[in-house]
Amino acid sequence: MRKTLSGTGVLAGTAALLLAATGTATAAPVSWSMPGGQGSSYGSFEFYNRSVGVTGRVESHISGCIQAVFQTSPGSAYETRTACNNHTTGFNFTLEADFPGGAASATVTIVRINDNGTVNWLGSRTVNRP
Repeated sequence: MRKTLSGTGVLAGTAALLLAATGTATAAPVSWSMPGGQGSSYGSFEFYNRSVGVTGRVESHISGCIQAVFQTSPGSAYETRTACNNHTTGFNFTLEADFPGGAASATVTIVRINDNGTVNWLGSRTVNRP
């Protein structure tokens, strides 16, 4: 009987390590909502051990482009998604946060991309890891 119990403990410990290594989520997704006149973004961040899942959409309400910029902190990972000319772009991707414990927060910023290449800041939201 002792062998079975001790073997079960080792098996459970190994399973827990494998789950942590594959990036299991630490909590339910945390949503953001950024409605706006020129452009909007809606979605959620799901924090994992060494990454952040990002799901949602960016919308252009103008005859121009709106870009959503996603970043993790700490860390330097970032990605962008763009919608132009009164269209919506959906997204579902993963930001790397390859250090123990993963990211403490993630930020989404939306900007208008002007014809001359400059940008106008429209807003940002920072979501902390639950």
